[in-house]
Amino acid sequence: MFKVLHIRIVSLCLMLVIALAASAQKPQITDRLNRSGQVTVDAPKELVKRNNADLGKQQTSSKDKKVKEKDKKKVDPKADEEKLNELDEDDNKKDEDKKKEEEKKKKEEISTPKKPKRTHTSQQTIENRGVGFRIQAYTDNNAKTAKAAAQKRARDIAMKFPQYRSYITYKAPSWRLRIGDFKTQQEAKAALNRIKSVYPNFAREMVIVRDRINIWSND
Repeated sequence: MFKVLHIRIVSLCLMLVIALAASAQKPQITDRLNRSGQVTVDAPKELVKRNNADLGKQQTSSKDKKVKEKDKKKVDPKADEEKLNELDEDDNKKDEDKKKEEEKKKKEEISTPKKPKRTHTSQQTIENRGVGFRIQAYTDNNAKTAKAAAQKRARDIAMKFPQYRSYITYKAPSWRLRIGDFKTQQEAKAALNRIKSVYPNFAREMVIVRDRINIWSND
C-alpha cells in the first residue's frame, strides 16, 4: 500500500512541475478590476513588444511599397531624352518631306508652262467695232524684210501670250505689227508690261496707240 501511495505522490508532483513549467513559458495575462466594476485584461510586456515589433515591420513594409511606387512613377531622364530625340527625328523627317514636295511642285511649275487666263478661238466672232487701244510692237519700211520680221515677231509673242491677237498691216511705205484689242488704256499698259518683261529687246519699239479695235464674242 505504501509503495502505491508513494508512486502516486511522485507522479502528481511530476505533473505539477510540468504544469508550472508550461505556465511559466506562456505569457500571462492579468486581470484588473476598475472602479466602475469592469474587468480589464493586461497583456504581458513580451506580447506588447512583439505586437509593436510586428506593427513596425508592417509600417516599414508599407513605406517601402510607397517608395517603390513613387520610384516607378518617376520617369527615367534617359528615357525622356530618348523620347525627345525620337520626336525631333520625326519632326526633321516631316520637314524634309515638305521640302521635297515643295521642290517637286516648283520643278513641275517650271517644266509646265502656265496656261493663259483667256485665249481666243476660231469660234469667236466679231460682234462690234469701236475705239480702243493696241500695242504697236513693230514697224519698218524695208520692203524686203519688214513683212517677214513682223510675222516672226507676231509668232514669238503669240507663243507666250496667246490671249492677245496680233494684227499685221501695211500702210505705205511701212509694215507694222499691233497687238490686242484693249478697251481701256489701263488694260493696254498691263499687257505692255507683261510683254516687255518677257521680251526686253522689244521694249524700245513697243508703244501704246489709239486705234479701232474689234469687240469679240465672249470677251
